[in-house]
Amino acid sequence: MLREAIDWLLTPSLPLARRSGHLGEFVAIAARRRRNAAAWDGHEARSRAAVLRAAGAADPAGTALILGAGHVNDVPLEALSDRFRAVILVDLAFARVTRRRARRLGNVVCHPHDVTESLDALAEIRQPAAWLDDPSVSFVASVNLISQLATVASRHRDDAEGERIARALAEAHLRWLTRFACPTCLIADREVEIVDRDGTVTATLDPNKGAGLPDADEEWVWDIAPRGEVDRRFAVRHKVIAIDRVNR
Repeated sequence: MLREAIDWLLTPSLPLARRSGHLGEFVAIAARRRRNAAAWDGHEARSRAAVLRAAGAADPAGTALILGAGHVNDVPLEALSDRFRAVILVDLAFARVTRRRARRLGNVVCHPHDVTESLDALAEIRQPAAWLDDPSVSFVASVNLISQLATVASRHRDDAEGERIARALAEAHLRWLTRFACPTCLIADREVEIVDRDGTVTATLDPNKGAGLPDADEEWVWDIAPRGEVDRRFAVRHKVIAIDRVNR
């Protein structure tokens, strides 16, 4: 808890992230990763490989725009820096280690931004439009982000309103990705499974609340919360998909 409190104090973020609770969630994700590093390794490696595979279709003379890159463990940062003229990392907050890695590379910048463009007023979900008119952007990747857009925003709301917000944010995010003219990659949770100690799946959940995802080019399982992390009896795992080009 002391480490998390220090991280909360020292992590650079948008003021909105501190006020809304998003920074607390950001710090909690990092703590969960430290506790379950071995279980997360495979997922992070496959995420990095999927981003790099999709980037192979993009113009290296342009800029790579990476959404949800605050922790950058699932992003092949050095490889992207080598490939592209510039790399922009986008998130509400950035871990100190992410900022250090970006500074060392020289052509990578950390850009704090609310990718939903709606977190300050959720009554009407806005359609994101950032970077759509930037001709230098030649590759976009949304990395393990879409199902997290409403994690904090839907708290303390009734189920129906929480699901409405989550679905609307996910659908707006997908529309935004499809509007880019360049290759645009999506890595996303497709399904959440609750698993009993004997391996039986006791429940499945839709993390995107009905927002339809495109067909996957690759799929894998992420053991996000092994038994004991959130419950002594149950584990949580995600089915993750990679889509090389959302805007085919």
